Amino acid sequence: MSADLSSPPPSPQAARLSAEFCRLAAACRTRAVTLRDLLPSMSPRDQALSTLILSSCFMHPIPLPGVSNLCGLVIAWVGSRMALRLAPWVPARWQDRPIPGPSLERVFLAGARIMRMLEKVARPRGRAVSAHPWTLVLSGSAIAVCGLCIAAPLPPGTNVPPAAAAVLLSIGILEHDLLFLAAGGAAFGLNLVFFAAVIKLGVGGVAALF
Repeated sequence: MSADLSSPPPSPQAARLSAEFCRLAAACRTRAVTLRDLLPSMSPRDQALSTLILSSCFMHPIPLPGVSNLCGLVIAWVGSRMALRLAPWVPARWQDRPIPGPSLERVFLAGARIMRMLEKVARPRGRAVSAHPWTLVLSGSAIAVCGLCIAAPLPPGTNVPPAAAAVLLSIGILEHDLLFLAAGGAAFGLNLVFFAAVIKLGVGGVAALF
């Protein structure tokens, strides 16, 4: 009997992030899944959990052919709604697109290992800044740009930098952790420099580097 994806924890605080990734890995083990399966209940704070889950898929060299465009657009969409302080919503036609389960299982198991390390240092701090509404606006905007970079048809490996920035920002939002938000902001700045170089040099030049 396959694991049930339809009943995620009621909030990101109900379980550690590593436990959420292990649950997703088990659910993906034997069958294809959809974004509707993967996305949490989509309360306002769960938007950050959604961007964390989807961004983590591109932080390692496990190939997911054809998935980056869809997931990148969803990350950009959810990030933009966070930035605009709008209610959570993802178009149904995106939610029902199938994604290969076994490939995602490896991604989420790797994500669980990363989360276990990050959980040791992630905690609420700097709440006066980290919980401020404008912090969510700025972080959501940065996540949206990262999602567009992931969705862009660029050479393999270029998804990792924006995914890392989106993961750090998402954890910062989830944990109200100013340290992770600052790290995510710095990573986002480096992404701006990197992708400016991509545009200047052209995709061919960057492909030669990889």
